Amino acid sequence: MSSAQNSGAPTRVLRSASFRLTLAYASLFVVSAAILFGAVYWIATRALQNDMAAVLRTEALQLAEVHRVAGPRGLVPEVSRRMNFRTRGPIFYLLQAPDRQVIVGNLPGMPPVEGVVDFQRERDAAQERAGDAETMPPQLTGYGLRLPDGAFLLVAQDASRLGEMQSAIVRAFVWAGALTLLFAIAGGVLLANNFLGRIDLISRTSRAIMAGDLAARIPARGTNDEIDQLVTGLNAMLDRIQSLMTGLRQVSSDIAHDLRTPLGRLRQRLEEARDGATTTEAYRAATEDAIAEADALLETFSALLRIAQIEAGAQKSGFMEVDLSALFRSIGDTYEAVAEDAQHRLERRIEDGLTITGDRRLLAQMLSNLIENALHHTPAGTTVSLALRKTGAGIEAEVADTGPGIPAGERDKVFDRFYRLDRSRTTPGSGLGLALVRAIAGLHGLSVKLEDRNPGLAVVLST
Repeated sequence: MSSAQNSGAPTRVLRSASFRLTLAYASLFVVSAAILFGAVYWIATRALQNDMAAVLRTEALQLAEVHRVAGPRGLVPEVSRRMNFRTRGPIFYLLQAPDRQVIVGNLPGMPPVEGVVDFQRERDAAQERAGDAETMPPQLTGYGLRLPDGAFLLVAQDASRLGEMQSAIVRAFVWAGALTLLFAIAGGVLLANNFLGRIDLISRTSRAIMAGDLAARIPARGTNDEIDQLVTGLNAMLDRIQSLMTGLRQVSSDIAHDLRTPLGRLRQRLEEARDGATTTEAYRAATEDAIAEADALLETFSALLRIAQIEAGAQKSGFMEVDLSALFRSIGDTYEAVAEDAQHRLERRIEDGLTITGDRRLLAQMLSNLIENALHHTPAGTTVSLALRKTGAGIEAEVADTGPGIPAGERDKVFDRFYRLDRSRTTPGSGLGLALVRAIAGLHGLSVKLEDRNPGLAVVLST
């Protein structure tokens, strides 16, 4: 690979649809995570605030109950005891007289406040001189109560816990979001590389086919994902194209090979008429022979055109439900007299009510070709049977005879265009009858097989 291609590979990956789709989903996830973060942040903050307020309120109410029972003399030692006994981190107390003189506590005096209060606290000069070793947080949350004797009680706690919790939530979501975005980008690159690799396989196969390798196929991974399903469809299409191209080449070869003889005969007769005919009758006879040869050639070309149209599936647009039982009876009635004239016997075993979706005219032509083949290529006295029956899998039709049959080694070849058995070369025909039968059967989804009836041969059509 060239350096230009190597340098362009990252850009190609970044511009790929799979990478853009991955980034779109990653962005959507980040937005969703941000909304979730906001909800968690708000809920957690409210929960911690409520928890802190509940603890402080409970502490204040307990001290108020001590004041009610034991009065100020009992409250002061209880506050002092609790200042030194901490179970939920440092708790700060203030018991203040009605004249705002601090009775006991580790908080400076302040205006009385009822309920929850947030405030900043700075140590006063007395505490500085006392050398209070305890680090006093700058931000406090407290719960204040006015006591019945006019005193003010405040219980407070460090509010920085709330800020630490909020910072932890922010950090967690920032890291989670960054890692998610990083993994999304890495995953997008991997997916894009995988996707582009499979697209490159399709492109290389397409270029190989355009270069003339009609047998090239796109390898499938067996994962049955969307690309595998696309590959399966493309390979099926390529198989069909190759089959049609092979058929086209075969037709061209067959035309070049098998139509040379009748064209040569036509030219020879015209030359004989030009060089040897001396009377009007002789010219007329030569002209009639030439017209007969030309009609045979035109009939052959028409048959080839019909086969090509049928194999291309162009006739499917006119499909409708066909009463197959009625069609078989009609064809049987038509060929009964023909069979008698050729000293054959035509037997029929046709079940009622059998239908198929298809083209009635083509189905009639297929059945006519099979019956005419049996009548023309078997000796006098042969019995030809026409059968139509319902089977467990669907419908089965059969045209059989008691003639000499076809050798096993040639049964697959008789459906090829222009192929004729050695014993049939003296009889009229172009060798396209069974090729047309196979094309019509394939168009209608029917399988065709030849069976040995010892004696005789049966052509079996089944759905």
